[in-house]
Amino acid sequence: MIASRNASVLLTVSVLAGCGRVPLPSGGPAPLVAVAEASYPVRQDLLATTVPTGTPPHWPTPGYPPLRSLKLGARSMDVDFATQLRPALGRTILDPQTALNAAQRDNLGRALENFFGTSAAPGVRLPAYDATTALAFYDVNRRKGVFYNLEVVYGRVHDWNEAAETVRELNLTEPALARGSVLYRRWCMSCHGETGAGDGSHAIQIGAIPRDYRQGTFKFVSAFPQEEQPRKGVKGKPLKADLKRTIRHGLDGSMMPAFPQFSDTELDDLASYVIHLSIRGEVEYETMIRAIQLLTNPSDEDPDYTPEVMQQTMDLNTILVVGNWGRAGHSAIPIPPSECPTEELRMESAVRGYKAFSLRGCLGCHDNYGRTQQLKYDAWGTVVQPRNLMLGIYRGGRRGEDLYARIYGGIVPSTMPDYTPNLKLNPSIPGKTDEIWDIVHFLQTLPDPRGRRELADRLHREKRTNPGLNVIPFD
Repeated sequence: MIASRNASVLLTVSVLAGCGRVPLPSGGPAPLVAVAEASYPVRQDLLATTVPTGTPPHWPTPGYPPLRSLKLGARSMDVDFATQLRPALGRTILDPQTALNAAQRDNLGRALENFFGTSAAPGVRLPAYDATTALAFYDVNRRKGVFYNLEVVYGRVHDWNEAAETVRELNLTEPALARGSVLYRRWCMSCHGETGAGDGSHAIQIGAIPRDYRQGTFKFVSAFPQEEQPRKGVKGKPLKADLKRTIRHGLDGSMMPAFPQFSDTELDDLASYVIHLSIRGEVEYETMIRAIQLLTNPSDEDPDYTPEVMQQTMDLNTILVVGNWGRAGHSAIPIPPSECPTEELRMESAVRGYKAFSLRGCLGCHDNYGRTQQLKYDAWGTVVQPRNLMLGIYRGGRRGEDLYARIYGGIVPSTMPDYTPNLKLNPSIPGKTDEIWDIVHFLQTLPDPRGRRELADRLHREKRTNPGLNVIPFD
């Protein structure tokens, strides 16, 4: 009995320590920990590389999001989702379980652990990178030979410095992440899952899927980088303050509760850990996609897939993903004052907001002000519905500033476009309300029956002198 129990313990320790994994090539960061402890599992679910096309047939059955139905096929509760999405499998929806063999997945897991540690000892570690090593850095996302171009080489050095500064700015230190990990496992993991996949033990029970952090994109953000040609993955990332606000106050109209009990330090540590999970998940996601592409669609312009190429891909992805969080952190959406101190000015602004809302195509998605169901796929391959604006319930917050940020920057993973092209046509004038504030005041008026009647009366009076004005009924 004793010998059997000891053998069992030794076997368990060996498994937790990661025995049997394929050794990585030298040159990566040193392992974060040298003790036996459980590793983050390597991703096995399907990867949506683009927003799925088509209209969802209906809301999915709780516990059966569309991509899970696709993987289950005839065993799914929603076979119609599997039928609709099956043509995309192997093209824009990838399966790492079938495209990567066990050794390749294991090798990927070891590399991820070297950069990001385990749930008990998390970290965000960058690959060694300077002007000398950059000359040998194989840029797998470009054609062969380009890595000898000095502009590219020193651009990568800039990317590394940007990423290193981001680690400091966001407090992604190992002590902060270790503290945040404890809070996450205690308060968050039951819904959001061990890796931030939104697959915790309570996720099925609550119906709506909790946020999946692993693609590095979030819905309710107040950052919008203004780059002419934004780098992949830079948009849709929140400020750290956005995450802290969501944790502190929860999300209206969802199962995400508020956590007012956390101290400011605990809140910061927990937000750091969520960022850690998101960075790790996005690096895993992008590296997996590249590996599957190299293995299933080889070309003369690409290198052969090897453990070295996988490591180089992960090196590059880690630097770029971390740097994108820094770029978002320096790109807060500029929100001017509303300049409507009285109810009369606010109602005049709401009238202008109705016209802008109609003119700019917002009704195309928010048909009948969102009361008409128009199901869509989002970037995670889940089903979403444009907001019913008559309810006045906004998960990202109902303050004017919250609505302004949603309109200005859009909601990237839900395909709601940003408003900046319209601002170029109708720029803000200092000291006067701008077009976004007009729309915000219109949206804030819609849920109030008295406000709707006043708004309708004003629009119908204006229609007498402007017959071309189209007034869509509110009630």
